[in-house]
Parts: sequence; C-alpha cells; structure tokens
Amino acid sequence: MRTNLLIGVIGVVAASGCARRPTTDGNAPASRPPPIDVSPDTPEPPPAVGAAWARSLAPLRFVNTRTGADCYARIYRADGALDEVAGSMIDAALGQPGDVASRPLDRRLFKLVTKAAAHFGAGEVSVVSSLRDDAREGSRHRSGEAIDFRLAGVPAAALAAYLRTNARVGVGLYTHKRTQFVHLDVRAQSYHWTDASPPGVRWRETRVADRGAPARDAAYRLEQDLPDA
Repeated sequence: MRTNLLIGVIGVVAASGCARRPTTDGNAPASRPPPIDVSPDTPEPPPAVGAAWARSLAPLRFVNTRTGADCYARIYRADGALDEVAGSMIDAALGQPGDVASRPLDRRLFKLVTKAAAHFGAGEVSVVSSLRDDAREGSRHRSGEAIDFRLAGVPAAALAAYLRTNARVGVGLYTHKRTQFVHLDVRAQSYHWTDASPPGVRWRETRVADRGAPARDAAYRLEQDLPDA
C-alpha cells in the first residue's frame, strides 16, 4: 500500500511535464498536505481506464543538439491523455536559436517518438532538427510536422525500420558517418527513403519500397500511435 501511494504521488508531480525543484519562502514554513490514511482497511481508488500504460512510461529527456537546451517530460498524463503542458515545454526546448517564443510541433510526432523510445527502452531523444524556417520550400520541417532525431543507444537503421511499421508517416534514414539520424514526419500517405549525403550537402534520395504501406495507411486508427499498439 505504501509503495502504491508513493507511485501515485510521483505520477501527480511528473504530470506537469518537466522536472522542477520545489521552492518555499524562506520566512514561512512550507505547506504540508493533510495526513493520508494508510490503514490496511482503506480501499485503493480504482485506476483510470486505460491509464496503466501511461503510468508505466518513464520521463524522456529531449535534447536540442543545436542549442543545448533540454527538457525532461512525460507526454502523457497519468490518465492517458496528452499532457499539453509537457508538450509546450518540449516545444520551448526544441525551438530555433533566436526564437522569441516557442511554436508548436505536431503532437503526433511526440506520440510516435515516445512509442519508439518505449519500444527500445531509450530514455533520451537527441533532436537534430524540428521546426525550421530555413528548411527548403515544401518541407514538413517548415510546418512543424517533421523531426530529425536519434534515440540514445539505438542504431539509426534499427530506429528507422521500427518507425516504418507505423501508418501515415515519412521515414528517412540518413546514413553518412557524420549524420546517422532518422527523419520522421506525419503525412497522409507513407513514404520512406535513405540518404547518404554529408551534412550541408543534398544528394539524391533512394526510395525504400514498402508494399504494405497503402493497406497500413488505410487501416490507420489513432490508438495505433500509443506505446505497444
């Protein structure tokens, strides 16, 4: 019972998105919560429907490799709903150098990155590029619908192969020894490719065939973006 209560308290604190240290007024005592009845006869409240998977997810560290900004966040609240506070904090951490205010990325990107991190047991997401005004015309980076990233301890090829199992995504694998990251975007019809270009140079992309993509895209449901779906 005591362990379950501790987990519940941690879940409430983490629901805000990024870790923060509590502060108190040095001239006044910190407020204390009312005592909790932990007697054996006290029934536990029933868990929220569909929330067990959300409570089991560890916070992810998102690192902006261009600016060094980072954020620890849980993209889902304990009840399984998307945590917009956490999303906004990630937006801010991944902003472009010189941004006065953060702009939102497509929330489905966060869901798919979290799903991949949970699949591989990774705790850190290194973001090479997200929303970029300097991206080429028509790029989904300009609209906030794309992210280039790595997962700590996961080979880029393995990450790309896993992301291709999702519906309605674009997945690009950048294979040059100085890149080694994966591009992920959200779109209506899936398309996948590889690119061996060095940084700052654009070569011709090589399409990765995926005969199952049309059927996967047609059968897409929102629940498929959740971890272990």
